[in-house]
Amino acid sequence: MAITDHNKENHLFALRPDLPKGTHPVYSKSYLLPTNEIARMYDTVCKWIRNHSPGGIIYGRQRIGKTQAIKYLINFLPDEFGKDLPTFLYLSQRTVNPNELTFFNDMLRGLGHPLWDSGPNKPIFKRDKLYKFLIQKGQASSAKRIILIIDDAQRLMEDHYEWLMDIYNELDRVGLDLTAILVGQKELKYTRDDFLSDGKMQIVGRFMSHEYVFTGITCVEDLHHCLLGYDEYTTYPVNAPWTFTRYFFPTLYDNGFRLSSMSSDIWEVYHNFYLENNIQKAIEVPMVYFTLAINYLLTNYGIDGENTDMVTKNMIKKSIEFSGFIEAEKYINGIF
Repeated sequence: MAITDHNKENHLFALRPDLPKGTHPVYSKSYLLPTNEIARMYDTVCKWIRNHSPGGIIYGRQRIGKTQAIKYLINFLPDEFGKDLPTFLYLSQRTVNPNELTFFNDMLRGLGHPLWDSGPNKPIFKRDKLYKFLIQKGQASSAKRIILIIDDAQRLMEDHYEWLMDIYNELDRVGLDLTAILVGQKELKYTRDDFLSDGKMQIVGRFMSHEYVFTGITCVEDLHHCLLGYDEYTTYPVNAPWTFTRYFFPTLYDNGFRLSSMSSDIWEVYHNFYLENNIQKAIEVPMVYFTLAINYLLTNYGIDGENTDMVTKNMIKKSIEFSGFIEAEKYINGIF
């Protein structure tokens, strides 16, 4: 039966997924948004791996979106290098006095060894267990390589790198490649510079031969691409024709509204915030603050909130204020 203009809105509401309260990914913040920066980073890491590079560093300011980038690498590197590509994530632990036993225990647990806490609690035993685990995973893969992603890598100290070199050498001895991707804050760059100044090329050459500066949203084009994600690429339920914009603004969406059509307006609001608060540096919006702002816009002004019949610049301004971005920028720049 054809849908007339008179009953089109009612039909749209009837088709809107009836989800349990609070289960949409926007509420749980459990979605991965494709961004230009993640795509650039991904292409760079793929080049490192194709060229059999032993490692590189990826660094940027806090809350810039590095965690999302890591998730993207884990999800999509197997598409590029084989579904059986062993890709491991290790979260570096904060420590004052590096301890070999603690390091290998943490590594076994973080990499998912099913029996990480079994057997003698001695460094030599834990080290051997890790070697055997990685060798088995690497030899079982078609690529004959291991990808090790280390998050919060700015916490690593020189002793940690020595133990990582032992892992690298052991895998190399049996013909397996190890590519270590170190992800962290700007201090990671300073660590690399210090190693270079001290002539520690055995560390730089293995784990820091390349570097990539990860940035947030720095131009309206990047902002537009992120907003397209809400309009076109992110759907829930998965494979249903309900993008995030459509789910929260069904009537507006049906009448042609798209968040990406407001890219210039949103960028102007960010620009005005910088001017109003005398922030002199170029605009860089970390993904954490950006998604918090858009989540607020969707939930507070969409159908589950005020159910507004239009999205205004004032709503955008309030959403950005709610995200905490401006207060964070003022603090970083010493503006109180």
